Parts: sequence; structure tokens; C-alpha cells
Amino acid sequence: MAFSNPPDGGSPEHEQLSVAFVKGGKRKRLSKACDACHKSKRRCDGTAPCSNCYYASKNCTYTDAAGRPVPAPRNTHPVRPADAHPAAETPPWAGQATLSSPPVNPQGGVERDPTTKRSRKGPGAPDTSPPLASKGAASPEVFTQTPDPAITHELVNIFFAHCNPQRMIIHKPSFSADLALSKVPTYLLLAVCAVAAPLSKAIASKASHSRLAGVPFFQDALSLMFDNSGRLLCKPTVSTAQALCLLEMHEIAASHSWTRHFRYFELALQVLEGSLEVDRPDNSAPPSPTDPGALMDFVDRECTRRCFWLIQLMAWISNIYTHRDVRPRMVELADVVRLPIDETTFELTSVTSSATSEYLRRPAPRTRYASQFGHMLRIMEIYHNVEVVLTTKEGPARAAAMPGLRKRLEDWHASLPSHLQFTEDNLETQVTMFETSSNSGAWSFCFMHAMYPCCYLAVHEGEGTLTEPIPWVRNQLNLIFNAAGTRAKTSILSACALWSYSKYSPDDPQVQVWDRDFEKLWGFKVVIVAEQWRQSQAKAKEQALAAQQQQQQQQKQQALYQPREPPSSKSSSNSPTSSHSSPEAVALHAQPYEGRRESGDPRVLLRTNTLLDLDSRLVGVGAGGAGVVAPRTSLPSLQQAGLLDSLNMKAPFEAFASSLSLGPQGLGSPPSAGTGSGRGQQPNPGSAAAMPAGMNWLVDAGGGGRP
Repeated sequence: MAFSNPPDGGSPEHEQLSVAFVKGGKRKRLSKACDACHKSKRRCDGTAPCSNCYYASKNCTYTDAAGRPVPAPRNTHPVRPADAHPAAETPPWAGQATLSSPPVNPQGGVERDPTTKRSRKGPGAPDTSPPLASKGAASPEVFTQTPDPAITHELVNIFFAHCNPQRMIIHKPSFSADLALSKVPTYLLLAVCAVAAPLSKAIASKASHSRLAGVPFFQDALSLMFDNSGRLLCKPTVSTAQALCLLEMHEIAASHSWTRHFRYFELALQVLEGSLEVDRPDNSAPPSPTDPGALMDFVDRECTRRCFWLIQLMAWISNIYTHRDVRPRMVELADVVRLPIDETTFELTSVTSSATSEYLRRPAPRTRYASQFGHMLRIMEIYHNVEVVLTTKEGPARAAAMPGLRKRLEDWHASLPSHLQFTEDNLETQVTMFETSSNSGAWSFCFMHAMYPCCYLAVHEGEGTLTEPIPWVRNQLNLIFNAAGTRAKTSILSACALWSYSKYSPDDPQVQVWDRDFEKLWGFKVVIVAEQWRQSQAKAKEQALAAQQQQQQQQKQQALYQPREPPSSKSSSNSPTSSHSSPEAVALHAQPYEGRRESGDPRVLLRTNTLLDLDSRLVGVGAGGAGVVAPRTSLPSLQQAGLLDSLNMKAPFEAFASSLSLGPQGLGSPPSAGTGSGRGQQPNPGSAAAMPAGMNWLVDAGGGGRP
């Protein structure tokens, strides 16, 4: 099916693939680059620190021709005096999802995660860590512990208007009331500002890229929440869990950490489960509207559950798009933790009597108070299960699994109450809610109905019935993008829909239009990232297949070393040694290898015999005394078999994170037809990470485990 050109008359872009995460608009030539960029001859953005030093975790300094410190060309804050003490870096706990101190490296220092020491605090950055030890002289502050009231007012309103699904974990009425009375914990307020800052034109214009605009707020929140030993300073409360979740969502947008470990989510989960008892049953009667204390307890419990479900939502999304495994404990908790209530009841605590008790494994209610958040979670869990089948099963096993998943998808669609079904009238009603700050229900409506057609396509792929583009899928996505407008571009809704739809319709010109809109804000194109991911997975699948073929060859050769049945006395007496066999060859057959004496264990063979030894022992002496090389039956080396490479392979999402091109140096050629996003190209997520089947003995034989 051919697609028409997009409304703006644009055509699909034929540009070289690279992930434009650090791509910005054209800039005037700087009069001065930082010392590190000048030395490496790289383009510098003139900030303090610059983006290059920030991502490389380097000390960013600017000096004149005489070596004297000078201000950064685009730094709006005064540089610190040269004799001042160095500014404190990000605390070393940042990469550790634990409440304990981080490990110590052999040099006696603290081991740090490379992504967590990327402090955007320059020479004039504040040290807002609690005064646990002497920090030296104070330095000028970028932000005080509490941001400027005007900035706070703007960013809080942006947060509740545009930042979904992040805002769904905070009860807006009580947050606004506490903010008016200065009762909101400063670290939570800073976390809110960090998430919202990229959407503020005034603040984003001062950053090297808009997605990094929240980094100063992020760093200040970190320094308030932890000490330099990795200990959590704030109490493990609901506010702490909310702040940790928001910090992780900031990291996902700012530093591409969706390909890595969810460190702050891990810590938030410890708080939720260990201190807040998120798995505690919550089926008691709703509180009385006249009991303020009971109402606030109800709100706190709901916020606790919502923090958990945000973490679970992002875990499913990460698994769908980067094959990152979902923790077994998360799966267990998802079975027992109550789903969020509907958005109206959540905000209007006076109507808590209308709240429904919904669970993931129970049928959804078909009432006007059915949870929008809950239905969004249900469709994402189904989509996650479909992708697991696509990436782990082939042939008959996949065919057997798909009917059950199709039924679950159809049952979900049929379970939607009338006001949550996808119709033009319902969509128009939801769009009107986008004009208010109470728009989480509308965003959930759009997100679930954007994921439904994507899941529908995945089911058809699993059934092998996906041939031509399905018109209603494109039409529904187009309606949602047009209706959601900015709310789609500023959230994961756009990224998820683009990643999924581009797999099945990469040549649709409308995809390029949506992708360009997303790039304007976040600085990268989802379609290009998705294509690089699929190419990396196709390559990993090819390597796994080659390793499997080598394994089969190894097994055939290994059969030659299996112990033979001892010959009977009769046959041995009647079968004299051939006169054509040399004495060495006779001795070789009479005295088997060391491995044969150990029941044919190949591990012993590899430990006690090198390939050179085995070859030399197979050399016989002919009748004329010339050396005759016997047929080679020894095992090839692991290096020759290509299995050392498979032993060192990383998990798919980790390998992708390592190989992802982040700048001009990673420019590559356009994707070839063989590694495109065609159907049936989904790799096995465990193929690159798991040991080849039946080859676990190789680890023991090599004298160590996997790196």
C-alpha cells in the first residue's frame, strides 16, 4: 500500500544514520573553547561545563593565552576565584541502587558509575550537601536550595500540564496546598523542576540542549537526599519515593539511561516495599469524607501504589523496546498490588467512596469510575507478553502461544467502558481536558489507544499474517497525534508509538513528520535509534546462529572421543594388530587419551591436552620411517570456533548502549535491506547473552566464569 506525502509536502529523509542526541542548531563560532575541547579539536558549546566534558566526566576549564582562568563564553554565572577549593562533585552513591555505602576500588577511592559523575555543576556550582564534613570555601550558587519563586511557579504548572506519566504519582491538590504553605520537601520540589525544566523556553534556552535544562535542579536534589557515603538522608517516605521516581524519569530523558540500569527506580522500590509496604492489602472501606486525616492517609497509599506502577510501566516499556528483563520480584508484586484508582476520584478525595478496587489479574470493571491508568497498564502488560513471545519463540512454539495472546488483547478491548472506547466523540471530550491541568486521564486514554494498534500489529506478526499495512492503524495513530498535539511530543507517548509503528511501516512519510516534531524538543530521532537497535539485534542473532553451528560441529568432533566398548576376549584374540600399523599408533589405540580414562569428560581433555599435544600424538611412523599425519580428530580451539566471542557478549540492551552512536563520529551508512525493520526479523533477546545450549562445560574448561 502506497502512502501519500505528508500534509506539509515533505518527503522521507534520506540521511545517514546517527543518533542525534547531541545535535543542536547551528551556532556561531566561539571565540574560546574549553581547554579539553581545544586540545582534542572538538566543537565546544562554551558552557561551564560544556557538553563534551559533561559526558566524558572531564574537568572543564577555560584559560587565556597566558594560562589564566577566564569565564566560559556562554556562562551566565561568574567564575569562581582561582584560589577557591574545587567544587564538590556528584556524590558517589548516584550509581548505586542501594541504601548502603558504595564499594571501594583497589586504589582506596569510591567506585563510581560512569554515568553518575557527569555533574553539570561548573566552577560556580553550589555544594548543597549536608555539612557532614568540611567542604572547603563556599562557592557561588547556580540555584539556592529552594528555586526562585517565579521559576518554581512556572515549572510546577508546566509539570502538571505537560509531564505525563510523571505527574500521575503526585496528588496535585495536596501538593499545591503544601506548596503554598512551603511544606513541600525541597528535594521533591527540585525533582519536579528537573522534570519540567526542558519544557520551559526560558530555562531550556540557557542549556546546551533543552533535555539537559533540568540538570542543575537534579544535582541539587541529589545533594539534599544523600551524603557522600551513599546514605539516604531523608526519611523513607512517600515524598522520597516520588522524588526518586522523578529523578529516574529525568535521567531517562537527559542521559539516555533507558538502555542502562534504573538505579533510582531500584532505590525507590526498596523504599516502597521495605518502608511503605506497597504490597500490603488495600481493600478496606474508603475513608469518610469528613475525616481529613483518613483522607490524607488514603491519598498517601494511592501515591505509594502509583509510584510502584510507574516503575512497572517503565519496566514493561524497556522490555518491549530494548528487551531489558523485568525483575521477577516486580512480576510478583504486580500480582498483589492494587491498580491505581481513576483520575477523578484521585484528585477529588471527597468522592473516594466511588473508588473501585482493581487488580491486574482480575476482570476490569465497566463503570464510569474504571481506572484510566489501570487500563493503560493492562494493555502494556499484554504488549509486553506479545513481545516476549516474538523474541523468545519460533515456529510451532510461537504459533501455539499467539491464540491466547490474541484473545487477551480482544478481551481488553471489549472490557473498555463506553467512555474509554476509542470514538471521535470520546477523543474530543478527552482533548478538552488537555486544556486543563487535570489531564492525566486524557493522556492515559491517548496512550492506551496508541499502544493498542501497535500491539495489534505485533500479534499479526506473531501469527505470520501481517502482509500489507493496515489502514485503520495509521488513521488511529494520526488522530491521536493530532489531538494530543504538544502533549504527545513532550512525553513517551510519541517515542513509543514511533518506535513500534516504524518497525512495520518504515516508509510511511507521516512517520518522518512525527519524528521531526519529536526531535525538535528532545534532540534525537526515535526512528533512527529504533533502526540502530534492530540492526544490533540482527547482528547478535547472526552471531548466536554461528555459535550454534560451531556447537554442532564441536559435538560431532567430540563424538570421536567418546569411550569405546572394550572388545571381547574372543574378538581381541582373533583380531591381531595390523601389520600396517606403526607401534606408536598401536600404543595410541591401546592407551586412550587422558580424557577417555576420565569417562570421556571433555573438560579433562581440554585441561590436560593442548591441540599441539594431541596433534603430535597422532603422528605415526610409516614403513619407511617417514612421518605420517593421522586424520585430525582434535577439538579446535575456542578462538577458532568463535565461541570466545559468544562468551563475552553482553545482554542485548547493554550491548546496544555500548555501541550506540552519539555523535558525528558514529555516522554510518543507511541500513541495508537485510537488516531492515522487515517483519520476521525479531531476534531472540537472550541469544547474545546466554551460553550456547549444552556448552556450559566450556566455562569450567576455561578455568573461570563469564566476565
